[in-house]
Amino acid sequence: MNFKFVYILLFLFCSCENVELPKPNAYLRLDFPSPTYKENVFEPKSTTIELNTASTLITDIKSTSNANSVISKSISYPLINAEIKLEYYNLNKSNKLNDRLKQLSDFTSIHLKKSSNSPKIQEFINQNKKVYASIINIKGDVTSPSQFYATDSVNNLLIGILNLKSKTKYDSVLPALDYIKTDIYHLIESIKWSDIK
Repeated sequence: MNFKFVYILLFLFCSCENVELPKPNAYLRLDFPSPTYKENVFEPKSTTIELNTASTLITDIKSTSNANSVISKSISYPLINAEIKLEYYNLNKSNKLNDRLKQLSDFTSIHLKKSSNSPKIQEFINQNKKVYASIINIKGDVTSPSQFYATDSVNNLLIGILNLKSKTKYDSVLPALDYIKTDIYHLIESIKWSDIK
């Protein structure tokens, strides 16, 4: 009888030490470097923009078509596995503003079909610098959640498309998208057309 009593006491003391507690809520933490913006030029037109050089790799894309019609740059975000493709157009008879914006609209509509939400469109106007821009943000699990354009409506057009290089859920990449959107806003605000003083 004594042996059973000691065994029960030993069992109670040992089991009390291993109390299972619920795990605390975990939150995704993404640390991105503070942006450092430097001026970047679209040659040969000398239109300038400011790009984040702290967390990006900027590459000029060689065009196979007429060099005067389109100048392209790639802004890669290795930490986020994303890329912004920028295309600068010198508007003329072969590069009409309406035609280029229609192409962007067609591209955007493809991604809107995959989203259950309506897009958020933000307008930007700076009369002094002749910059008229629009940013289209699409919520949902799409590969291109942001597209934008900026123009002076006469000679210059800049189109940007953000592409996520891996398939991810919208909620999980939201902090990264907010970081990139800050860069997009700064890019648009910093535009200086070469032919407008």
